[in-house]
Amino acid sequence: MDRKNSIVFTAKRVGNIEIKNRIVKSATFENAATTDGEVTDTLIKIYSDLAKGGAGMIITGGAAVYPKNISLHRAMRVYDDRYIPGLNRLTKAVHEADGDCKIVLQLFHQGRQVTTAESGANLGAYLSPALMDYIGSHPEIFDEEGGDDEAEPTGPSSVFDTLLQQTPRALTVEEIEAIVNGFADGILRAREAGFDGVQLHAAHGWLLSSFLSARTNKRDDQYGGSIENRIRIIQEIYEKGRKKVGENFPVMIKMDTTDFFPDGTTIGQSVETAKCISTLGIDAVEASGGMWESLTLGEEKLGWKPYLIPEARVDIDTRDKEGYFLEGAKAIKKQITSPVMLVGGVRSFSKAEEILEQGDVDFVSLARPLIRQPDLPRIWLAGGPDKAGCISCNACFPVGNPPLSCKLDS
Repeated sequence: MDRKNSIVFTAKRVGNIEIKNRIVKSATFENAATTDGEVTDTLIKIYSDLAKGGAGMIITGGAAVYPKNISLHRAMRVYDDRYIPGLNRLTKAVHEADGDCKIVLQLFHQGRQVTTAESGANLGAYLSPALMDYIGSHPEIFDEEGGDDEAEPTGPSSVFDTLLQQTPRALTVEEIEAIVNGFADGILRAREAGFDGVQLHAAHGWLLSSFLSARTNKRDDQYGGSIENRIRIIQEIYEKGRKKVGENFPVMIKMDTTDFFPDGTTIGQSVETAKCISTLGIDAVEASGGMWESLTLGEEKLGWKPYLIPEARVDIDTRDKEGYFLEGAKAIKKQITSPVMLVGGVRSFSKAEEILEQGDVDFVSLARPLIRQPDLPRIWLAGGPDKAGCISCNACFPVGNPPLSCKLDS
């Protein structure tokens, strides 16, 4: 059955750009740059395949905006002009693969979730069974060393992380200003490299997320306390970035609807945060949830199995388990005028169509299904199976040396 008349395949604008359909490839760490953060042929193939596969917009895995505290040793980097040529090679490849596909660079800082050899060992208990099976069969994936051995976890405040068993150092105001400038410069470099927009990663426990959450932000200066103060770092990034690129370059944000802690981000608080951020002029909000530390709450409190990563749940085998951040996304959508994207567990065309037809959100973001099937949008458009081939096992979570990929056939 041809689905070309479905709302899923209608166009919608984000800022000044038109997205050809409502399917967004949500950001996923690719583990595919060089150890110095340069674009590789592997990265170009990943994103070219996604463009050929029919997604309306692709959001890349996070690119580091600050030269310190990087423990994801094969993450892209954008904190220096020398990265622009490689990034431009990536955007050209995507636009050549499909001139109507938009590609957005996600900008991030690891913040308190910097892992060392010691703290990273605490994550082992939270790897999914499928990923553990893959690791057991492929011990060679850990042959290569990488990352910054001197990487230091930092955050708005020195709040102990019960998962990583470490306490981040509280950033000084001068350091915050330098990081703000790093994000703003990253916005400019993204435009110069040919990206169609950027997304600020303010979810999942990374630095910007930790400023938004009252659990991890205990500051008593201009960057802490009220919601207005906690979003100040984002406001400063947006305003400085906007001055560099003008009004016609989309700047989006990914944010948590909840971090599952009662003293942290709740849906109600996320709505108020989104309202404040939207008034700045943010072009779109992607609604997600969770941070690594959420896993320590356990299955009984969470209501789902706590495996890395908390925003990517396992065993999504029925329709009622799909779209697990929908409640928060709907609440945000009702209060802001910026387009809202929902990420989290959508596995079937019919569910995506239902969510969009009800006006709950404007776009549906997919990550793991498009790792398994980069051409899933074209499959759906042509009337293929309703359900994606992804079984939500999280074996695609990149550990060791190999780049992001589905491991079902490995």
